[in-house]
Amino acid sequence: MSREISRDPYRNPQSQHETQVEPDSFAVGSAVLAVFQSGRIFNGGASNIGFSFSPNRGVTWTRGFLPSTTASSKPAGPWPIVSDPSVAYDAQHGVWLVASLAVAADRSAVLVSRSRDGVHWDAPVSATVAPTLGPLLLDKEWIVCDNGSASPFRGHCYVSYSDFRTNEISTQASSDGGVTWGLPTASPDAAGRASILGDFAPGVQPVVRPNGIVVIPYYDENRVAAIRSTDGGVTYSAATPIAPARYRGVPRLRVSPLPVAEAGPDGTVYVAWADCAPGSGCSRNSIVVSSSRDGTTWSAPARVPTGSADAELPGLATDPAAAGRLALAYYTVSGTRLDVWLVSSRDGGATWTKPQRLSAQSVSSSWIAATSGGLMVGDYISTSFAGGRAVPIFVLARRPTGGRLHESAFAASLAVPR
Repeated sequence: MSREISRDPYRNPQSQHETQVEPDSFAVGSAVLAVFQSGRIFNGGASNIGFSFSPNRGVTWTRGFLPSTTASSKPAGPWPIVSDPSVAYDAQHGVWLVASLAVAADRSAVLVSRSRDGVHWDAPVSATVAPTLGPLLLDKEWIVCDNGSASPFRGHCYVSYSDFRTNEISTQASSDGGVTWGLPTASPDAAGRASILGDFAPGVQPVVRPNGIVVIPYYDENRVAAIRSTDGGVTYSAATPIAPARYRGVPRLRVSPLPVAEAGPDGTVYVAWADCAPGSGCSRNSIVVSSSRDGTTWSAPARVPTGSADAELPGLATDPAAAGRLALAYYTVSGTRLDVWLVSSRDGGATWTKPQRLSAQSVSSSWIAATSGGLMVGDYISTSFAGGRAVPIFVLARRPTGGRLHESAFAASLAVPR
C-alpha cells in the first residue's frame, strides 16, 4: 500500500544518514510533487531538499534532488544547509515552485526553485536574505499560488515566513512565476509576535480562496489565528482568532501544534492542528479541525476520530473537484512506537471514515533522526488529492544497520469515499 519514494544518498559527515524528514506535497490534476529534507543535521537543516514527482496519482515516482542549493547538490550551491521545504504550482505561468530555508553562519535566505515539469529544476532565486545575528532571523516559510480561474489576482504567488527581523509574520508576493518577489508585508497588529517569542514558531500556512482572498492561519502560542489579504498581498488585516489552543509535548519527540490549512473549491478554508483540549486533563493530543466560509468567522474546533493514542502532525488535503471532500494523514504515538494513519470525510469534516493504517510496521523512535529539539520525522507531513485519489506523503523508518539510519519518504495512493 505504501511505497518508498526517495532515499537519502549523501555521505557528508555533518548529517545523519540515511534520513529524510518533513515532507510537503501539491497536486495538479493527476500529477503530484513531494519535497522533503534529505540528510538531517542535528542542530538544524539538512544536506539538501529531495523531490519525487508522480504523473499518475502517486502510482509511480521520479526522484531527485534540487540543484544549486548546498555543497551536497549537483551542481553545488553556496549554502551549507537547507531546510523547511514547501511546494506550490502556478497554473498561470505553468511552473512548479519549491520554497526552502537556506542557512549559513552569517546569513539566511528564503529560496524559491522553479520547474516546468516537476523533474528538471532551475537554480533557486532568493526571495529575501537576512543576516544571522546570533539567532536565526528567518524561519518556517510556506508557499502558495492563486490558481483561481475567476480570481483578479490569478498568477500571484505568496511566500510567508516567521520574520525575526521584525518579530512578525512577513509575506512576499510574485506575479511572474516566482522569478522576482516584492518586499515583505506584515499585519498591522504584529500578528505572530507572541508565538515567535514563545515555544513554537507560528507555522504560517497561507492558502488562497477561489476569489483571490489570501488567508494565513498560524499558531499564536495559546490560540490559532489568521490574517487575510483582499488586495493581492498589498496589505494584510489584523489577526482574527480561530480557536484557543492547548498542546501537550511528547517526551523525546520533536512534534508541535503547528497548523495545516487548505482551501476547498467552494472557498471553505479548513485548519487542522494537534490539541490536547478535547482529552481529559490534557492527557494526550488529538487532531482537531476548524473551518470558515470566509476566512473570518470560524467553526468551533471538532475532534477527528483518530483512536485512543496520542495523535500528531496532521497532513490535510481538500479535493479540488469535490467541495467538502477531505483526507487527513497523521501519526499516532504509543510509547516509543509511531504509526501513520489516514481518515477521510465527504461532508466537510462532520463525519470521518475509520482510520486506515499506512505503516506496515510500527516505527521505533530510536530509528529516526535526532535533533536538538528531539527525535524527528518532521514538523509537518502532507496529503494531496491527485486525480480523485488521496496521496499522503510521510516518513517511515526501519531498524538501523551498521550504525546507519534508514529513514525515508513514503507515499500511498488511496481511493477514499466520494
